[in-house]
Amino acid sequence: MADNTEIQSAPDDDRSEVYTLSVRALAERIHLANILSPLGTLFLVWYEKDTASLSSLFAWAVSISLIQAVTFGNTGRLLRHSIPEEKVRYWHNGQTVWSVLEGMCWGSAAIFFHSAGSANLVNDVTVLIVIIIVACLSIFALAPSYRTFISFTSSALLVPAAFYFWSGDINNTPYIIGIFTLLLALVILGRVSNRDFVEGVRRLVLIQRISKQLEQRNRQLDDLNRQLNAVAIHDQLTGLYNRHFIVDQLERQHESFARYGNACSIVMVDIDLFKQVNDRYGHLVGDEVLVAFSRLMESMMRQGDLIGRFGGEEFLLVLPMTDAAEATQLAQRIHARLASAPLVDQPAMLVVTASFGVAQIRNGESIDDWLQRSDQAMYRAKESGRNCVRE
Repeated sequence: MADNTEIQSAPDDDRSEVYTLSVRALAERIHLANILSPLGTLFLVWYEKDTASLSSLFAWAVSISLIQAVTFGNTGRLLRHSIPEEKVRYWHNGQTVWSVLEGMCWGSAAIFFHSAGSANLVNDVTVLIVIIIVACLSIFALAPSYRTFISFTSSALLVPAAFYFWSGDINNTPYIIGIFTLLLALVILGRVSNRDFVEGVRRLVLIQRISKQLEQRNRQLDDLNRQLNAVAIHDQLTGLYNRHFIVDQLERQHESFARYGNACSIVMVDIDLFKQVNDRYGHLVGDEVLVAFSRLMESMMRQGDLIGRFGGEEFLLVLPMTDAAEATQLAQRIHARLASAPLVDQPAMLVVTASFGVAQIRNGESIDDWLQRSDQAMYRAKESGRNCVRE
């Protein structure tokens, strides 16, 4: 796991996450190592079964097995359950202590299984080679934490070095020099391995942070695009579709009729004497009338019907799959609804009427001709005294 000094290059906001990810990676690697490490334990027990005493074999095997079992349980608990960030450091400190103890157990094999005499030189060298192999492999297992790596490796190698030193045998001098030389090399290699690992984690955290920022920006852009699209196709005052959008939908219906023969009707609607409302009550009241008029017509539209503000006090209804008779019925229902109650009640009770012009699309007819027929029908309604429906 990476200490504070190992992640100085990481941004302040990322250091905690780098540390936490390194601890979790350390736990994963130690957990896996503890699954494999009994192989080394069993090898030494098997190799020393005819040389070492049963009590030495039992004491060493039980000691290292207990430490490995505790470590296996601790790492498994961390991997199964997410612990708070403030407790990650405590777990790491505790694991460092267990690594020291496990390293000392591995190193103590040189003491438990030592046999006096030159005849047993091969035995001592074999045990030492196993300890050295375990120490070297820890570079990979403990790369996420330089502190834990140094604690384990030093404990595993310094115990036999101290034993050889205090034994007073001059023949052990090459072993002592070799162990310290190896330890120095492992210290250097461990530092490089740890720095590479932490740098990889730091880059991963940076990529994840940038990815989250990009996702957030993309969501913001999507929201903004939806808002801009809504603004682009809706009338600001009434909230209905604007002229550009409603004409675009009209073109689609025209194409559908030309290709499939699907009927479609339109209704041009114009509020009667709207200028008088503006002149008498002001444009704010006129705006309220337009909004209330829009809400009333919206409430009477069927699913699939479209309504848009065509300009000023004019509105256009686009009614797919509807013939002229059905469109006229809808216009008459709106007409009756307008006459049934005041549209606004402030500053006065205003009953608003409208004139309706209905036109169903015809074969070979352009969109402009279609709109013109609807507009002409609406003007015939005006000429007939307003407040009526004409085809």
